[in-house]
Amino acid sequence: MPAFRSKRSLTSAPGPTDLRLAAVTAPSARIVLRVAVSVFVALVVAFFALALVKAWQATDGEFPPVWRALVTAGLWTVGLIALAFAWSMLLGGDRRVDHGAAVLVAQLGKYVPGGVWQATGQVALARSAGVPLRRGAVTFSVLAILQAISGCVFAVALAGAWSDASAAVRLLLAVGGAALLAFVDRRWIVCPLHKIPRTRDASSEIVPAQGPMVLAFGGCFVTLLCASVGYVVVLASFGSVSNPTLVVAAYAAAWTVGFIAVPVPAGVGVREAILLTILHGSSPASVLVAASVYHRLISVATEGALAAGASHRLRPSRMRAHAGDGAGTQSDTQHQESG
Repeated sequence: MPAFRSKRSLTSAPGPTDLRLAAVTAPSARIVLRVAVSVFVALVVAFFALALVKAWQATDGEFPPVWRALVTAGLWTVGLIALAFAWSMLLGGDRRVDHGAAVLVAQLGKYVPGGVWQATGQVALARSAGVPLRRGAVTFSVLAILQAISGCVFAVALAGAWSDASAAVRLLLAVGGAALLAFVDRRWIVCPLHKIPRTRDASSEIVPAQGPMVLAFGGCFVTLLCASVGYVVVLASFGSVSNPTLVVAAYAAAWTVGFIAVPVPAGVGVREAILLTILHGSSPASVLVAASVYHRLISVATEGALAAGASHRLRPSRMRAHAGDGAGTQSDTQHQESG
């Protein structure tokens, strides 16, 4: 009998004590998570502040000239608009301007540790514009894959410009970068989507069509090209750049590796490490890191300004009004059809 009671207690419903314990444990877990995230954010901010101080010291207190900062900001503005175009092409529909605005607003989420806040915000804003949650998640995954492929394509330019690399490395970069162009194909993109937990069970019917996918890839390529050229503009503030093609390709490679390193906010630290590896000897290491830090500052300021300008299109009252208009139009259509 005692053994029977013990076995039954394992399968019985939780008692009051268990419920009280669960009620206490859940808030505690949330508190621990919030503290951990706060500490992570503080460490990232401290790292960035330290990098900024070192950049200031490495350049003897010299910032990039104003005109170079404005050119870099202008290039990144074009790049962000190209990324917004890519997202809106993938989603389609008659709310493309709103989808593009959502990209600009959600950009700031990439600086929060964890690698999920930008995706969460972008998909949530798409849902508020009438895009089903599953379709939004799948489309975001497609956009991320296209961004990674666009960065890898720059490996072809890197293979041609990186004279210090061995022949085997340059051949691998050239062949790999060219081969990845084949993945800008709807049939190939469906395969990795089924490997991602959030999109594993997604139907291929909600994957964007081939035409919008090619246009989105072009937008992603322009985005990374603008960011890479902007880094060259900033780097040239502290000395001549003898091989701009190598710097552009190196920055694209560094950005891609930082992009793939999802938990690291905006690839902080990872990007600089790749730049130092590829551009070793072309410029002092302190100058390369300083240029990267200043480039980040200009990029963050540009993203903040664009997010502030685009946020008016995503006001809850406006989104609700559009949702109401859509519901009213659908109701009228159904009424006419029934009549």
